[in-house]
Amino acid sequence: MIIPDIQLHAERHGAPGWLIGAILASTFAVQLLISPFWGRVSDRVGRKPILLICSGFSALGMLVYGLSHGILLLILSRLLSGLGGANVAIAQAIVADGTTPEERTTSMGKIGAAITTGLIGGPVIGGFIGAGLGSQWVGFIAAASSGLGLVLIWLTLPKIEPKAGERQTKNMLFDLRLLRSFPQVRALVIVSCVAWFALATLEGTFGRLIKATLNFSQWHFGVVFGYESLIGFLVQAYFIAWLSKRVKDGPMIRGAYLLQGIGLGLTPFTYLFPIPSLWFAVLLGCSLFYAVGQGLASPTINSLCSKLTPEDRQGELFGLLQGARSIGFIVGPLIGGAMFDWWAASPYLLAGCVCALAAFLVKSPGELGSTAQTDLA
Repeated sequence: MIIPDIQLHAERHGAPGWLIGAILASTFAVQLLISPFWGRVSDRVGRKPILLICSGFSALGMLVYGLSHGILLLILSRLLSGLGGANVAIAQAIVADGTTPEERTTSMGKIGAAITTGLIGGPVIGGFIGAGLGSQWVGFIAAASSGLGLVLIWLTLPKIEPKAGERQTKNMLFDLRLLRSFPQVRALVIVSCVAWFALATLEGTFGRLIKATLNFSQWHFGVVFGYESLIGFLVQAYFIAWLSKRVKDGPMIRGAYLLQGIGLGLTPFTYLFPIPSLWFAVLLGCSLFYAVGQGLASPTINSLCSKLTPEDRQGELFGLLQGARSIGFIVGPLIGGAMFDWWAASPYLLAGCVCALAAFLVKSPGELGSTAQTDLA
């Protein structure tokens, strides 16, 4: 819900582009440190307690956002949200616990679709509230939603016992031993960083872009983001199950990155379309490329990593993947925010080129996930 609001909220308090990027990145800097830790702890003590803790931090972060009337409280709200950012990783580990390797790509698509469901309505509602009632109400209503999620988890999710024989590891905050043990997973995690960098560049500057070039508001941002999330939901809930039976994971990732690159590269030039009344439709058309690519790439990479990782280390894996997401969302807003102040289109062109380059750097795509000899640049 805060996605369409936070950039303009920070800008109203006088934050320049680099500081807006830093505020956005602060959440993911915390996630980078804490998500692998939460994942490993959930491997040992069970998924439900950690999911409840993370949901509590998320609700608290939204409450502080509603109370923020300056940059410092805004940063604090994002740090608290970062402490709860492993909730997605824990949910993915729960799904991995209950599926076979053959079912995993489809199952990861379904959990991605479930997560995306919240992203369909959330930005639309948040943009509408931000434009009509103000940023504080975005935070308060988002906090209430997160609190409701916590209660539903507590009441409906059964207790999931740790698997017998799971590894007992030291409580290191930042542990990369899994990546050292499984080079194939390490390569895929690097690829995942690229995808999240592109998304972070989009989210970190999109509100400012459409305001500066198209004179659009938070409401428009919310509608576009909700539209992209709806497309991602449809891809992950329905299309990927059909496609995964006909296309191998490697070519799917390559095509997904190319689609993302095309969408990102076209987005900042919407204003060049000669009919202003159709600018919003053109923007949705550009977003379609990106949304389909993102919807295909994320569950496919998650599934491949899960197949290559022992069953008793799935929580650790998804914590590391959440950390990879965090790296992308640290670097993306910082670079994107600074570049936007120089030329509004530049962060999108950079991210589009990075996605296209990543697609061509994937080696032997037909063999991805099918053999331990998988090689990715």
